[in-house]
Amino acid sequence: MISFVQTLLFTTAVGAALRSRQVNDGCCFQLASVGMVNETVLEDHVGDLLLGGTFQQGGFCLDKTTKTIQDSLGHNCFMRGPDYQFECYQGAVGTTAFDIAPPKADGKSRLTYDNDSGVFYACPIDSESYDIYSSDKADKTGTPNPTVTTRQSSPQKCAIDPSAPSLAPYQLRHGNSSVPSGSNDTSAEVLISRNYSTMFDYDIPSTFPPANTAGKSSLCALQFRMPVCTSLPKGYPCYSFSGLEQEVLSNSGMTFHLVDDDGNATWNSTELHQVFPGENTTIGTFECGQAAGYDESRKMSWHVSSVRDFSLEFLQAGVGQSAQFQNGIGAWIVPCQ
Repeated sequence: MISFVQTLLFTTAVGAALRSRQVNDGCCFQLASVGMVNETVLEDHVGDLLLGGTFQQGGFCLDKTTKTIQDSLGHNCFMRGPDYQFECYQGAVGTTAFDIAPPKADGKSRLTYDNDSGVFYACPIDSESYDIYSSDKADKTGTPNPTVTTRQSSPQKCAIDPSAPSLAPYQLRHGNSSVPSGSNDTSAEVLISRNYSTMFDYDIPSTFPPANTAGKSSLCALQFRMPVCTSLPKGYPCYSFSGLEQEVLSNSGMTFHLVDDDGNATWNSTELHQVFPGENTTIGTFECGQAAGYDESRKMSWHVSSVRDFSLEFLQAGVGQSAQFQNGIGAWIVPCQ
């Protein structure tokens, strides 16, 4: 993928959060790009700044004395090596020296940094979104390096159709952080924390997933869905978790240890997985279908534990009294396309 040269322009800040903020010897603003990509600068839920997409428009304030920028949540912004990506994180030191260049003939002000000309690079993420990088980034023609969130990719590629059939666990078992114990086939409560873990038990029918056109066994995945609370069905309670900043800065998350499988699937049980509101995360993949010698349903169970004080409490959709909420938070088995 080719990176496109960009300039970032200041636009008027209109957010209430920005109007209420006080900045010493500075100003607040929003940003838009000009060049081969003309988009407003958006900010996702982990502090990455993007051109295009579906996240909310980013708001920023410049302190002219320290030449630092903070986003509308007060997180420091920077573009430091080795990635040189434009990001804003809580607790991070904003080492990049930003400034506002005098308006040009069009009357618009430009964002500059580190006494440079203010040239930025837009690297495609998908058909509508771009990461933003400093001109100090070494690779300006290839795919951008992974961001600091260290989200793990699945061993095999898996595209999941939003309308694909999904299987919720038939029961959850609760225990301490190392050894799950007990069971309750009606409770939908899940608690993942330093001292508590949960076992997810699945019963996969021989007819799942429906046979594809080639009549061959296909690839399935364990997918974790974490909708934002405002998009949950009416009457479905919001979840509680330790927060984005704690997850990113502490590199915390969950492990999904496969403890039972009739089909003996290959699985990395030590891999760290991070989940974020508004995203569906593929935890891992395995071959669908029944194992030789098993004529009935396939049993699979994952023991989910916390890593580095990550905590998450929710009601698994599709289980017990929450069975009517098929669009809630939780872990599902789904077929890959």
